[in-house]
Amino acid sequence: MKESLLYTIESFPPLPESIHQINELCRVEEVDLRAFTRIIESDPLLYTDILRFSNVPSHGFRYPITSISQAIALFGISTIRGMALSAALRAHPFRDISPYGISISEWFKVMEKQQRFTDLWLGKKHRSILQSAGGLTFILEIGRLVASYALMLENRSHTFVENGPDGLFLEEAALLGKSGDGLAAQLFLHWNFDPLFVNALEYSLMPEEGIEPKSCAALKCARTLFTLRGIHPFETIEPLLGKFYFEPDDAKTAYEIVMTQP
Repeated sequence: MKESLLYTIESFPPLPESIHQINELCRVEEVDLRAFTRIIESDPLLYTDILRFSNVPSHGFRYPITSISQAIALFGISTIRGMALSAALRAHPFRDISPYGISISEWFKVMEKQQRFTDLWLGKKHRSILQSAGGLTFILEIGRLVASYALMLENRSHTFVENGPDGLFLEEAALLGKSGDGLAAQLFLHWNFDPLFVNALEYSLMPEEGIEPKSCAALKCARTLFTLRGIHPFETIEPLLGKFYFEPDDAKTAYEIVMTQP
């Protein structure tokens, strides 16, 4: 890796210490739930944002979720970890996503749609895919932020023109020497995240090359439908669904539900 990209990874502002503590807990097969809960409860930022997200009306709960232990019981460790990562990014000191022609709030909205789609689609019949992703569904476009940071460090002005995720991947690689996904994967490896998380991040647009191809294919479906430049028709992912033996009906239902939400 060229020196400038290595500096991008080493100098990228870190996530809060609480995220790194959560990450260490999640590296073992049996997570210590009490320790996991204590870490979140001791960080006001994570605590507030996770409860806020847990109580959005689209979840359809009749009663409010008032504690982190309650949220963990309802959503599971992986989803709560994803909520924590999203909360940390919302407070991150670097928030310039302008090279992609969108605002930081629009960037988060894209990822919210991607996460909502994967949760609705995979939550019942393919829960193991969500679990193996380790919360990645909440931050699938993190590579765009890392690529923007690399451009800032190099004092380069650029506006990406490609519309689809595959095109952006190639445009980033041509401009920077490595795609945003590749940079983000190296960053999370530097932060000592587990190998499956890092691999799924790096190969979420190249599922055949990932350790868990079907999981990566599911992530690619979300990124293909809900992009930085707009929403694509459901038919766009039908070949991918067929290739990886996903039944299309559940995915289409999830897509239609997300499309009805603001």
